[in-house]
Amino acid sequence: MDLVKVQLTNSEFLSTGIEKLDNLLEGGILKGFTTLILGSPGSSIEILSKQLAVKGKVLYVTTDETEQEVMDAITRFGWKPEHIEFTDIATKYSKSVLSREKKRVSIYEQRSKLKLKELIEIGSSGVMPAVKAQEDFLAIFSNSAKTTSPEKIILNSLDFFLSMYSQEEVLRTLHAAKVANIERAGVLFIIMTKGIHGEVFERKMEGMADCVLELNVIQKGSTFERFLAVKKMRNYAKKIGIARYAIDSDGFVLEMIERIM
Repeated sequence: MDLVKVQLTNSEFLSTGIEKLDNLLEGGILKGFTTLILGSPGSSIEILSKQLAVKGKVLYVTTDETEQEVMDAITRFGWKPEHIEFTDIATKYSKSVLSREKKRVSIYEQRSKLKLKELIEIGSSGVMPAVKAQEDFLAIFSNSAKTTSPEKIILNSLDFFLSMYSQEEVLRTLHAAKVANIERAGVLFIIMTKGIHGEVFERKMEGMADCVLELNVIQKGSTFERFLAVKKMRNYAKKIGIARYAIDSDGFVLEMIERIM
C-alpha cells in the first residue's frame, strides 16, 4: 500500500516565535503536540523557554523564577510578548517555605517556655500543633493546564515537581495535561534538565512527548559549542535535524541547520 502524503497548512502549526527554529521544524509545532525540551546544564535552556513565550497567547508556569524575574529577563532582551499570563508557583513556594519556617519557630518558642511538667502532660495527652502540609503545587499546575485556553503552555521546569513528588505522580499529571492540550489544540512545552532524573524516566518522558528537542553543550578546547537536536517529531521523521546555536543580545539564535536522513 502506498503511503498517503498529507500536505499540512500553516493553520495546523503554531509558531515557536523563533523564525529559524520554525524553519528547522518546517513550519513550527503541530497543534495538539506536547513538546519535551531537554537541556544539559549550561545550555541556556531557561533563555529559550522565555523566548518561546514571546509570540502568541501564552500561559507560563514558572517554578524556578518568579513572574517578576521572568519579565525582567524578557525586558532585558528587548522582547515584547503579545499576550502572556503566569502561574507563579515559584512565589507560592517561597511564601510556603517562609510560612512553614515561621510556624516552626513559633512552635519551638512555645515549647521552650513550657515547664517540664507541662511538657510531660502534653506528651501523655497529645502533641503540639503540627506544621500544616504545604500546598499541592502539582495540582496547581494541573488546574491551570485544564482551565485555561492559551495557544501555548510553557512549564519551566519539571525539575521542581520531580524534587517534591514521585515520578509516577508527575507522569499521571502530565498525561492529563497532554489530553487537555490535545482538546485545546495548543502546544504544551515541558522544560527538563537532562541527565539528573534517571535514564528510564527520560525515556518515559520522550515516549509520552510528541516532539522532543534536546540542547547540548560541547567543550572544544577553550570554547563551547551549542547544539539543538530535533530528536523526535511524531509521524514526521523528515523533520529530524540538528542546528548549532548561540546566545547573544537577541537571545537564542540558530545558526547552521543540518537534516538527518
